[in-house]
Amino acid sequence: MYNKPLTIAATTILLCSPVIILSSCEKKDAGAGQPQALVPDVQVTKLVTEDVPIKAIWIGNLRGTEDAEIRSQVTGYLLSKDYKDGAYVKKGQTLFQIDPRPFQATLEQAQGRLEQYEATLKKYQLDVERYTPLVKSGSVSRKQLDDALQQVQETEAAIATAKAQVDQARINLKFTTITAPISGLAGLATPSIGNLLTPSSPTPLTTISAIDPIRVDFNPSDKDFLDLSSLDESSNGKKGFKFNVILPNGTLYPQQGYSVAADRNVDTQTATINVVGHIPNPNLILRPGMFVRIQATVKTLKNATLVPPRSILSTQSAKFIVYLDDKNIPHMQVVQTGPVVDGMQVIDIIPMPNSTFTKDSPIVVEGIQQAARLQGQAPVNPTPYKHVVSQPVMPSVGAQSFEKAKTPEGMHHDNAQPASK
Repeated sequence: MYNKPLTIAATTILLCSPVIILSSCEKKDAGAGQPQALVPDVQVTKLVTEDVPIKAIWIGNLRGTEDAEIRSQVTGYLLSKDYKDGAYVKKGQTLFQIDPRPFQATLEQAQGRLEQYEATLKKYQLDVERYTPLVKSGSVSRKQLDDALQQVQETEAAIATAKAQVDQARINLKFTTITAPISGLAGLATPSIGNLLTPSSPTPLTTISAIDPIRVDFNPSDKDFLDLSSLDESSNGKKGFKFNVILPNGTLYPQQGYSVAADRNVDTQTATINVVGHIPNPNLILRPGMFVRIQATVKTLKNATLVPPRSILSTQSAKFIVYLDDKNIPHMQVVQTGPVVDGMQVIDIIPMPNSTFTKDSPIVVEGIQQAARLQGQAPVNPTPYKHVVSQPVMPSVGAQSFEKAKTPEGMHHDNAQPASK
């Protein structure tokens, strides 16, 4: 998973110098007459091996699944507002009422004009019926009959126009009652009673948003999108990948959302893609315009190895853990670190020649600096690790201790000290 052999630590560990060993023996003889040092206490834990979900977080912007701007279709004076600002309205519910009297008058005029044309048409049709047999007897000229036929056709065309005018007047009259085109949450009304409303007004009367479920737009990177797409395919054509929602106040929203669509292209400037999701919103707590954080699992690390972040020692070139052998003597083991998940550090163990490390070796968490000083030399007193909240993460170890980790564990370097926290 994360293996990259650190040859600098793995090869030099085989070096062994008789001069250094002799120096080590002399130091033991010199300290034979001194009081025995106290065995330091350390806190240890075991490696944890489990599947680890890797999560990512993006900023999401909420909006209605449908956002309908309500505008006047005709010009007229506002008589009434028939809904409560900010209330939930149903499709077809009356929102505003424009003075219908001018439009009612226009409709009646159009209907009267239509009736007039229809009466005229009947007269011309009777003329045609009367002139037709008289043309044969010569009592009426052919021209009179042709004129009557033309008048019938003209009147029929006028009737068609009048009917269209009646339909238009009826539609305009209907537009004086403004209703909700969708069910949803209605915003604050912008006009006041008595205002003149026009179709050309740049500001809508109000906006209705369908917010259960509510829509969220967020922008994962192209890499995360590929990982998410594999999760989407595993859903067998059902709802897309699921995600958690973290509200602006930092609390976790009780219901999960799910993806429904993704844009056709990746933004070349940011290397991100717009993804659309839906979030159940039965209590209408989530509102359009809110910014939330979207958290989703992008992949899972199988059989990952985890330790507390506190147990990691780092230098500029490598990272280590300190483990105990069966005699409680500390040793340093090179590792490669991955992400921190739920307060645990993902690591990969780097093989080292002559290492006694096993998956069951106790890992030093507290007292790690004292243990690093005694690596390969003297035992420590291990006790179970007790987790403390808000601890410093990854204390660093000095370059001399790093060099010590590369030498045989039987060597003694009294000057090798881990850097202070």
